[in-house]
Amino acid sequence: MTTDTARTAAADTPPDGSTDRRSVEERRQQLVEAARKVMSEQGLDKATTRAITDEAGLALGAFHYAFISKDELLEAVIERIAGEVDAVLVRTLEAAETRSAEPDGHALVVEVLRRFLTDLWEYCTSTPELHLAQYELTLHALRDPSLRHLAQRQYDLYSATVARALGGLSDELDAGTADALARYVVATLDGLLLQWLVEGDDAAAGLRLARHLRTLPAIVTVHGEPLE
Repeated sequence: MTTDTARTAAADTPPDGSTDRRSVEERRQQLVEAARKVMSEQGLDKATTRAITDEAGLALGAFHYAFISKDELLEAVIERIAGEVDAVLVRTLEAAETRSAEPDGHALVVEVLRRFLTDLWEYCTSTPELHLAQYELTLHALRDPSLRHLAQRQYDLYSATVARALGGLSDELDAGTADALARYVVATLDGLLLQWLVEGDDAAAGLRLARHLRTLPAIVTVHGEPLE
């Protein structure tokens, strides 16, 4: 039996023997949310199947009717967190565009990025446990060849969202340039956030972010220039 076939069979066979597919999907969502909560509060190493089912209020045996393996559950958690973070990216980008009124394309890109990064930083620093769990899951995925694509997908998703927004702000940004700029912005914020999580120094992190925001005009300009 293939993995996909086994997964379908498991999803169609709830613990009570019924054929209520919706109830199994509800269990999956319960377990995903429980896993996220356990990992956010206690770390990935504490997220055993028993700890997750206990948090979800389900019997341990219910786990294997919803997921083939723990890695399948972790894959679902990574997808959930990536989707939530991407939704925040969309909202903060839309808000930044709405509040920005610079007429020039280059200046508009800089202003939207500045507001976007400021808003996103506030969100990230208000949910540190979520981002710790995300880093742990990313490292877990990178160590497992079968899950590595999930780590890549997260960054592709975030970068594509930012690139789409930036590409519509200025004729100077073609698709390739917008993508390169978006990936640079995502990577830089990722590094600033990780350093803040390590140090726990709000003031120092705030200064680093402020300095980074001041360099945005040069960063946008450089991304529009060919590399020799």
